[in-house]
Amino acid sequence: MKIEITYKFKDSELTKKFELTPEQYFDPIVEGENYENDSIEQFGDTIDYIKRVDISITENDLEYSILKIQGSIKSDSTLRTTYYGNETEFRYFVDYEGWELIVQSIRIAENCIVINRMERDNINSEWTNISYLTGLNYKNESHGREIWYSATKGEYIKRNLNND
Repeated sequence: MKIEITYKFKDSELTKKFELTPEQYFDPIVEGENYENDSIEQFGDTIDYIKRVDISITENDLEYSILKIQGSIKSDSTLRTTYYGNETEFRYFVDYEGWELIVQSIRIAENCIVINRMERDNINSEWTNISYLTGLNYKNESHGREIWYSATKGEYIKRNLNND
């Protein structure tokens, strides 16, 4: 299994690339398990793996990152993240069967983010599971106090947002 991350800085034409072993990318597995069938990524965001290479890099420094897993039976996939800064990003994921996922996150206030999500089984199928969420207090330091509104379900925030 080959795990490769490519990333590009906003202020440069050059890209950087590095490889990870399955042990560096996935959480530890126990005896009798294998990375192909039983593994879980250590991080949900590619930037966290990039920070292991250079802790000074932030999402505001990057134009994009591409995470590719190749040479596996069930894990082949590509995740491309485009960074717009200030916690706003666009993610496109496709796996070995052609399943696609698009997630757009837009930070609209210090304590508020909007997330659009669409997925489909393959390039020839319709987009399904389309959702539009607004999250308040979504940051880690507010864990347990986050509130999510689903526009898909007709839920909307009906108040002014502030930084509390």
